[in-house]
Amino acid sequence: MKTIDDFFSRKGLLAEKIPGFEFRPVQREMALSVGRCIAEGVPLIVEAGTGTGKTWAYLIPSILSGAKVLISTATKTLQDQVFDRDIPLLKKLFFPDLHAVCVKGRRNYLCLRRLREFTYQPSFWNPEEAKLFRSIQQWSRTTRTGDRTEMEWLPDDTRIWNDIAAGSDGCLGQACDDFSRCFLTRLRVEASRAHLLVVNHHLYFADLVLKNRGFGEVLPEHDAVVFDEAHQLEDIAGTYFGLEYSSFAAGDICRDLEKAFVASGLKQPVETVRAARAHIAVIQKELHQVLGGGGREGSRRLPLDKDRLGPAFEGKVADLSQALEHLQALASVERQASSVVESCHGRLGELIHALHGLVSQEDASLVYWYETAPARPDFILHATPLDIGPIFRDSLFQRTPSVVLTSATLSTPDGLRPSFRFVRERLGLPPESRECLLPSPFDYASNTILYVPRSFPAPQEPGFCQACADHSRIILEKTGGRALFLFTSFRNMHRVYEMLRETLRYPVLVQGQQPKRALLGRFKESVESVLFATYSFWEGIDVPGEALSCVLIDKLPFEVPDDPITAARIRRLEQQGASGFTSYQIPRAVIHLKQGVGRLIRSQTDRGLVVIFDVRLHTKPYGRIFFQSLAPIRPIRRLEEIDSFFKGDATPQRNC
Repeated sequence: MKTIDDFFSRKGLLAEKIPGFEFRPVQREMALSVGRCIAEGVPLIVEAGTGTGKTWAYLIPSILSGAKVLISTATKTLQDQVFDRDIPLLKKLFFPDLHAVCVKGRRNYLCLRRLREFTYQPSFWNPEEAKLFRSIQQWSRTTRTGDRTEMEWLPDDTRIWNDIAAGSDGCLGQACDDFSRCFLTRLRVEASRAHLLVVNHHLYFADLVLKNRGFGEVLPEHDAVVFDEAHQLEDIAGTYFGLEYSSFAAGDICRDLEKAFVASGLKQPVETVRAARAHIAVIQKELHQVLGGGGREGSRRLPLDKDRLGPAFEGKVADLSQALEHLQALASVERQASSVVESCHGRLGELIHALHGLVSQEDASLVYWYETAPARPDFILHATPLDIGPIFRDSLFQRTPSVVLTSATLSTPDGLRPSFRFVRERLGLPPESRECLLPSPFDYASNTILYVPRSFPAPQEPGFCQACADHSRIILEKTGGRALFLFTSFRNMHRVYEMLRETLRYPVLVQGQQPKRALLGRFKESVESVLFATYSFWEGIDVPGEALSCVLIDKLPFEVPDDPITAARIRRLEQQGASGFTSYQIPRAVIHLKQGVGRLIRSQTDRGLVVIFDVRLHTKPYGRIFFQSLAPIRPIRRLEEIDSFFKGDATPQRNC
C-alpha cells in the first residue's frame, strides 16, 4: 500500500510522473499532518503560504486514507479547479479506481419539471432570450449532469436560468414526475457511492442546517472534511445559522402558487392568489419605505432596531404576516390540487416563522439587521449569529472530528510571532486541535517590495483620493501599468478612476464594466492594463506572470464599524472586557490585507511591488502588526527605489 512519503519525496511518485515537479518540504509536512488528522480524528488548522501546493497536500492523503472525505471550497471557481483539473490528473496517474463526485448548490442544476413548464408557458423580454433558451433546450437533451457550467456561453446574469433551475423551495421530491430522471436525484446516488466529494462552503452549511433540523440531507455522511479557503468560514456559515425573510421569496411563492392553480384549472383560487400577490407587493413596498428605502449606491445594511423604526414597522409587519397566513390557509385548503401547492404551503410556513422570529427578536445570540436594494422596493431581513464558535463546536467538530481547516491566510500576529488564536476563538476549535504553520517557498525577500508613503493624507482627509491618484500615476509609469488597484469601497474606486482615466497611457479596466470572468480575461491578455476593483477581487483570482507586477491598495481593509454585524460583535467583546478593535477588527483586517497582497506573487518567478496608501501604517501603534503580517516583503522608503527594483540593479533599503 502506498504511503504519503511515497509521493512527497525528492525521488517519489510525484517527481517520477510529473515533469518539472519540485519537491517542497512544506508540502510534505502538510500532507503528513492532514493524513494524521484523518487517521486520528483530531481537528487540524493549516496555514499554507502561496506556492505550498496545498491542494495536492490534502487530496493525496485524503485518497490514501480510504475514508469518505469531503473537500469544501469557498468558491465555485476553486471547486471546479479541484474537480476538473487536480482530481482527473491524480486519477490518471495514480488512482485509476478513484470515484470522485462534485456537488454544487441546487441552483446550479437544471430542473426538468421547470424546464417543461417554461417550454409550455415561455416568458421572454427580448428575441435574444428566446434564442438563448433554444440553445439551453438543445443542451438539456445531451447533458449528463445538468450543471450550468457546461454552458460556457451562458451569461452569468441570465434571467431565464432562474426560471428553470432547481431549488429546494419548489422541489416536489418523489412526487415529481421527473424524479427518476432528475439530475439531483442521480447526483445524490453518485455522491453516496463516492470516495471523495467536492463541494463548496455554502452547500456544506446549508446541508448541515438541514441535518440539525431533522429535515434530511443533501450530502451523505462522511468520515472527514477538508475546508480550503477556511478564512471565509465564519462569514459564510453565519448566513445559514440564522433567520431570513426576503421580499423576493414571497413573490416567488405567489408566482408558483398561481401557476399551480392555473395548471389545475382552479379559477377561484387563481383570482385569490393574484389579489393576495398584489396586496403583499403593496405591503412590502410600504415596509420598504419604513425601512428607509434603498438609496442609489448599492445595498444598505442597517440594524433592525424596532425602537428606531417605531410602530409603523411593527404595523406593516403585522399586515404582511396576516396576508401570508391567509395565503397559507388557501394553500392548506387546496393542498390536494398538486404537489406544487403542498410545497408552497410548507414554504409559506417557513417564511412566516422567520418573519415572527425577526420581529420578536427573542434570541439574544443573534444580531438583527436588514438590507435594502438600490432603486428597487426590495429588502431582506436577517438574524445572524454573533458567535459561530459554539455552533461549530456542537454541529461540526462533534459530528465530524476529522476536520482540516486550511488557507494561505489564517494566522495573525500575536506579539513577535504569528498565531492561530483569533481563528481558533472565532471558529470554536476544540483545545486538542493541532496547528501547522507553513511559510511560502517563494522568495518574497528578493522578489517583492512594499511602499507605504509617509507624507500622505489620512484616509478620512479630503485630499486622500487625489493623493492616491497622483502617486498612482507616477508608480504606474514606473511599472509599465501591469497593476491591480484594490479599493475598500466603490466610492473611492470611482473617484480615483475618474481622476486617472484621461491621463494614464495604459488600458484601464473597472469592476462592473463586464462580468468578473470576462474582465479578468481582458486583464490577463492586455499585459500593460490596470484593473480597478473592490472586495470581490481581493481574493480568489490568479494572475501569474507579467500581466500583474504591482498591487496597489487604497487603505487598510477595516470593516465599517457601524455595519450591524461588526458593531454587534464589537459590543459583545467589550461587554466581556476585551477591546473590540484589537480583538476583532485588527485581526479581520490583517487577514483581508494578506489576501489582497497575496494576489501579486503566484509563481516562483513572479516579481512585484505592493503599494498601500495608508499612512496609519506609520502613524498608528497598530501599524507594526500589519507590517509583521506582511513579512518578509521588504519595505522601501522612496519611489526611486522602484526603478532600481525592476531594473534589478540595486537592493531596496530595509526601512519601514
